[in-house]
Amino acid sequence: MKLPLSFIVLTTLSSFSNAFEVGRDTWTNAMTTALPDAFCQPQQFFRQCFDISEAQCVETATKVTGQCLQQFSAQFPQVFKQPDDGTYWGTKVGECAGEAYQTTLSKEFKNTAKCNDVNQWM
Repeated sequence: MKLPLSFIVLTTLSSFSNAFEVGRDTWTNAMTTALPDAFCQPQQFFRQCFDISEAQCVETATKVTGQCLQQFSAQFPQVFKQPDDGTYWGTKVGECAGEAYQTTLSKEFKNTAKCNDVNQWM
């Protein structure tokens, strides 16, 4: 599952692709909305492979993103040197949130060939 999730996270972080510095709070606040927005796009794994509404997706993705940001917050640098720090920490938070999302909504998972094939989500 890490390959498509990493792709989603890197796509989400594309707005941070130019080399510059971002404060910890600014980066964290951006991730609080950017990651759930990316997870819950209609074409994404997290919408296609779980039998839930967009509102349920956003609610769950927001909750798990917040938990993962909190989990890593003590390790975040005070200033993120972009794009390297954003990509590194965004991938960590994204993987954490993706795994927590799947665990939280495991009963809603659509057990289809496409949803079970990581290559379909790259």
